[in-house]
Amino acid sequence: MIGRYAKLNVYQEIFKSDDFFKLAAGAALIPVALMIQSFDISIVSRLSLTDFILLVSIAVNGFPIIIEAVKGLAAREVNVDELVSIAIIACLLNGNYLEAAVVASIMVFGALVEEAVSDSARDAIRKLVEITPQTAMVERGGREVEVPVDQIRVGDILPVREGQVIAVDGEVLDGRAAVQEASLTGEPVPVKKETGDKVYAGTVVAEGFIRIQTLKVGEDATIGKIINMVKAAEQSKIRGTKIVDRYAAWFTPVILGAALITFFITGDITRAITVLIVGCPCSFLLAGPVTTVAAIGRAARAGILVKGGQYLENVARAKVFCFDKTGTITTGHPVVTEILPSEGFGQAEVLEAAAAVENKSLHPLALAIVEKASTEGIAIREAGDIHSLPGQGIKGRVNGKQVEIETSNARPDSEFTTVDVHINGQKAGMICLEDRPRPEAAASIRGISAEGIKRVAMISGDREKPVEKIAGSVGIPTWFSGQRPGDKLERLAEMGKENMVYVGDGVNDAPALKASDTGIAMGFKGADVALETADIVLMNDTLSQLPFLIRLSKTMAGIIKINIALSFLINFLAVGAGALGWLTPVMGAVTHNIGSILVVALAASIRFKGEGEQV
Repeated sequence: MIGRYAKLNVYQEIFKSDDFFKLAAGAALIPVALMIQSFDISIVSRLSLTDFILLVSIAVNGFPIIIEAVKGLAAREVNVDELVSIAIIACLLNGNYLEAAVVASIMVFGALVEEAVSDSARDAIRKLVEITPQTAMVERGGREVEVPVDQIRVGDILPVREGQVIAVDGEVLDGRAAVQEASLTGEPVPVKKETGDKVYAGTVVAEGFIRIQTLKVGEDATIGKIINMVKAAEQSKIRGTKIVDRYAAWFTPVILGAALITFFITGDITRAITVLIVGCPCSFLLAGPVTTVAAIGRAARAGILVKGGQYLENVARAKVFCFDKTGTITTGHPVVTEILPSEGFGQAEVLEAAAAVENKSLHPLALAIVEKASTEGIAIREAGDIHSLPGQGIKGRVNGKQVEIETSNARPDSEFTTVDVHINGQKAGMICLEDRPRPEAAASIRGISAEGIKRVAMISGDREKPVEKIAGSVGIPTWFSGQRPGDKLERLAEMGKENMVYVGDGVNDAPALKASDTGIAMGFKGADVALETADIVLMNDTLSQLPFLIRLSKTMAGIIKINIALSFLINFLAVGAGALGWLTPVMGAVTHNIGSILVVALAASIRFKGEGEQV
């Protein structure tokens, strides 16, 4: 009852709930009892009407607390209801019905207020849950029909008009539209979508009309995965919460012992009851969970998906940031600058063979080669027997010929990225490509350094000269080239994976993302891989959010420390004041709830943290 606010997956409008109306009804009986007290009306021997009404009030607001305490004891779980229950029972045995009724009402009201305030901290998360529509228009039998979203299947065609929310992940079959993707990326500017583009559930058609073929729906859709991961993140344990768990086990026995000592020394049951009430560690238990969820919700509002509070805590302690190059520091959209065929081969032949094999790959270099072939009017042939060579390249068969594409070392002095194309074991030529840094990359690197990151490095599978050029242009002092996935793990180990963050594109960086203390993936273009391997995903696909992420993480860690210290201080002073008789049980209940609400309010303040200047 009193501790239920810690179940952070409960979403409701507190003051419209049945609990609030029960509280109001029970609390309203207290002034009624006081008003008829002077009439001295008795129901049975030794039980006045006033006492009877107060007992009803206690039954309404106090009995549920006692029930939860018994359940906690039966489950052998720490339950703060135990102390309040003992206090209420002690009041009843001592004949202090008024104090028992007032204390029960105040404690329940405080719990509801705490829940209301902490619920505001989860506002961004709740909006994610609510954003996907329950129904959508689907083309069935040559006409449009409205069906529940859970009845939509892969392959269904959905017409979506201006102002409507897209209900599925899909591909645009025809039409053009400007789609607002702020619900996923935090970016307010609509994105143009036309035939062949991907669209995502939970986004809104701001202008235009498109027909979408369903690729994913429900929990398989991007928004569905995000919602499930955020729900799991709410229950995650951070270092601060683990500290609380460690001490919570003996907190209740200590307070109970303090109350008994107070009674034996003073002989005043009222003081002992007050110690029980103010000693409830509600604010202490709230310190970590509510702050963590508030931070995760604030990150979600900025387009940053965090899988658990522990990863924000890791970022707050991080001293090293390592970056992949292609698709992370660079735009991930390289362009072919030159094709150099070997003797006996033509440019078109080299490009045609490379494009056929690379058409099966999602690597940025592969996409650039395929795009170049399409621009040159070269038909993309069907390739078979495709095999990826991690950190090396890709191979397959085209028209009966074995085609292999691998990173080239033939031009080590070149600032361009080059790949060798082999046909039937013979080198057919080289393709030169160039990828440019993201516009915000240099300012973002300066920003994270200003936030206290001691070392920034780039680890790339590309050749030395292109890596050196990109690193120098964005201000990364340490860089490694020619690194295969296994080599990247060795570099991370050398720099110390503890307190390290690795940032990659989530497609070919899975080992490094998992091996580092915290892995951050760029964007949701490779959503399946990114959402599965990374601990944090920058849904807006921009490095400019990294300085804000560090500041948010440090703010969360700082508020948790403040809340824990504040909780200890309030409890310590209140227990002392209760033992000395400076607080009555009613005053103790008020003091207890003021402390709890203060802690929750400090946690909820994170939702108002600004992102600062965008780089």
